[in-house]
Amino acid sequence: MTPDEWNEGMKNEASSVNDREWAMETKLAAGRFGWRGAGEAAAVFAGLGMCVVLLTHFLWRHDTPDGLWLGVMFLSGVMGTLLGLRRVAALEAGAGTLAFLPGAWLAVVTLQALLGDAAPFTTIIGVADADGAVLAVIAACAAGTTQRVITRRALLTA
Repeated sequence: MTPDEWNEGMKNEASSVNDREWAMETKLAAGRFGWRGAGEAAAVFAGLGMCVVLLTHFLWRHDTPDGLWLGVMFLSGVMGTLLGLRRVAALEAGAGTLAFLPGAWLAVVTLQALLGDAAPFTTIIGVADADGAVLAVIAACAAGTTQRVITRRALLTA
């Protein structure tokens, strides 16, 4: 059973019952079901943020490659596509992507606690914190497009 079918079944069941309070709670629960994907997306993108900081610190020794941010944006699109394949909605993928910078800052703070003065003082050199919104848009568009392609294929084969 897909999440959409489950959601539809919950709403149909709620509309066929005479208990108003239970019907309202069931409809609210059906609406909350989809936001589990935002947690999944947040974990994925927080991990991506941590990996970028750790790679920058240990592999490139604070010398950020020129195409790093372009690569991060590309990976954001790939992750959004993979999340879309897992039936994570576009809004959920975009909301979860906002965990990229907190994950990156968590890695910076952890390195500062472990290494002291040898640790980095910023996440990605040359990238403002507001640029995290760009990743959210890319991931949301990728997840939404993937879901539309899956839906159209299902309609064409049915």
